[in-house]
Amino acid sequence: MTSLLFFPIYILPIIAIILFGYYTAENKKEEILFLKCFGYFFLGAFIFWIDMWPLPIGFLVGFFLLKPKVNTVMKKRVIIIGLSVALLSHLLIF
Repeated sequence: MTSLLFFPIYILPIIAIILFGYYTAENKKEEILFLKCFGYFFLGAFIFWIDMWPLPIGFLVGFFLLKPKVNTVMKKRVIIIGLSVALLSHLLIF
């Protein structure tokens, strides 16, 4: 039951960041923009661990390999915020 009390602490920042990305987009007429914000956030937050070394694979893929044609600034911001949220959560947990 106490784990349900912490659920808003985890989910509300994610929703706030995705809404921030959606409302700062230059072109809101892009198809499924909200889901793309969601995907880019979790791509930036994807960290692969080798022993005790975190490798931000999702950030590297999203920032350097994916080249979006529209809303590039918004997508890069969401990827960077996703990485920072992931690193902050790992620092607070360990």
